[in-house]
Amino acid sequence: MFFTNESKTSWKINDIEISINMDQIVNAKHYENSGLVAYLAGEDANNPERLVIYSVEGKELFNIGKPNGYQFIYLTSHPKAEVAVVCGVVDIENSNEPWSDFYFGLSQETGKLEKLGVAR
Repeated sequence: MFFTNESKTSWKINDIEISINMDQIVNAKHYENSGLVAYLAGEDANNPERLVIYSVEGKELFNIGKPNGYQFIYLTSHPKAEVAVVCGVVDIENSNEPWSDFYFGLSQETGKLEKLGVAR
């Protein structure tokens, strides 16, 4: 369960409540199997600038910017990566991409996003 107000967000998982200072949250998701909490955040709700990943204990693990040429759309899961985000091509008319939206999965080893495939 997530609670957000102005510059503070909190969650309560396994009877442990964590509060952190974070503002401009657009989307949040708890990934139970990997024990992670993810946020998309940024000034523009239609174009969040960063993906921030925390352990359920409240330790920030990764702070990742948008993949080059893409914008974050929403958090999700994918068969190849529990922590995933759908990203849209910024300039589809001038892109070589055959589709507009793609899954990117978080590599928990490297903290980087890896393109997984088309999001339909």
